[in-house]
Amino acid sequence: MKKLLLFVGFFTTSIGLFAQMYGGYGAMYGGASAMAALNSGEISSLDNVAAVNITYDYSETGVGAFKKESDYLNKRSKEMNEKKPGSGDKMRTNWEEGKKQKYEPKFQELFNKTGAKSIKMTGTNYATTADITLIVKTTFMEPGINIGIYKKPAYVDMECIFRDKAGKDLVTFFIKNSIGSQIMGFDYDVSSRLVESYAKAAKMLVNVIAKERKKAAKAKK
Repeated sequence: MKKLLLFVGFFTTSIGLFAQMYGGYGAMYGGASAMAALNSGEISSLDNVAAVNITYDYSETGVGAFKKESDYLNKRSKEMNEKKPGSGDKMRTNWEEGKKQKYEPKFQELFNKTGAKSIKMTGTNYATTADITLIVKTTFMEPGINIGIYKKPAYVDMECIFRDKAGKDLVTFFIKNSIGSQIMGFDYDVSSRLVESYAKAAKMLVNVIAKERKKAAKAKK
């Protein structure tokens, strides 16, 4: 019993210390709730849209405490290379590969899986054949952390912009706090956490489109 109490005390203290380091107990569970909302445009402009091209924009992405992704990568890679030469360079490579090999394919997959049923819309990454393009503009990434005794989920914020061939923005949605965390807890790698954020963001986008369509239909009655 004494050993058990000592272990519980040590575990609780450790959690408290890590919580202080990474933003308090609220931060451990992703902070604010996830939210998706129509920001501008008329939802009716998507009424007859069955297929979209999907592109991705990271030009104004902040990461963690950094307003610019490049600043985060520069600092993080330098620190890692100082501890273990080459590790920071590998991190940068993995960071970029995560976007193309994991996040973007997963967003497309979940957008199509949920969109085909509920809003009758699907998309293809980097296609040019559709009349409308969905621009997934990531504005913020929280990489999160998982070191066993302490876990902070990753999350992303983004703007989802539907644009026509003439370059006119038809509808823009905000996605906030799209939290990504694997159920079994084996998301020790950054990309394994963020990929779930993009999966959830795709579902959130489909859901908010469906919601706005229902509101518009109800308003017409």
